[in-house]
Amino acid sequence: MRIFLLLLFCSLGARAQAFRVEPRSFVKQGHFFTSLGGTWLERGDYWLNPGLSLSAAYYPTESGGAEVRVLWFFSSLSESARQISAATGFVPDARRPEALALAGWRQSLTYGKVALAGGAVHFDLQGALHGGGLFTDRGFAPAVSASAGILARLNRWVFLQLDLGLLLSFEQRQRSGAALGLFPLLSAGAEL
Repeated sequence: MRIFLLLLFCSLGARAQAFRVEPRSFVKQGHFFTSLGGTWLERGDYWLNPGLSLSAAYYPTESGGAEVRVLWFFSSLSESARQISAATGFVPDARRPEALALAGWRQSLTYGKVALAGGAVHFDLQGALHGGGLFTDRGFAPAVSASAGILARLNRWVFLQLDLGLLLSFEQRQRSGAALGLFPLLSAGAEL
């Protein structure tokens, strides 16, 4: 009985279809990657902050590269903050985000390929650290950011990038000088 089960198990492997493994085609070393996309900054401070993102990265090595990001926000007060402001005249002491400028390093953590519809999607899992500033309606606030994401190649030139980041900005507020926020970012770009 054991021999029969062993033969049956081995025969299942013999019936499996062979898949062609593509060589690594997502080479970053010596290349520029630029992207444009959408973002949302959530800080729990009564401001709704949808935005646009422009990023450029240069990879001197395959494992990492320098990156510059500029984000523009189209901020408005939330409905509850508008109601309180209309009833009492009070407004949040949080600053309204207008733009965010960051520079830092993006590090590739692992490279992978997934077979989809007869082809392969090549991707990189990445982490990034940035520093810069948040431009608000009341001036400049220093900021630092940490994010994790995925960079996936759609074809030879086009890629998608999904990042989930944390932003810490240092602002003048009544209770605290620091504001922590979450900002997901989805962008599409081209390799130059």
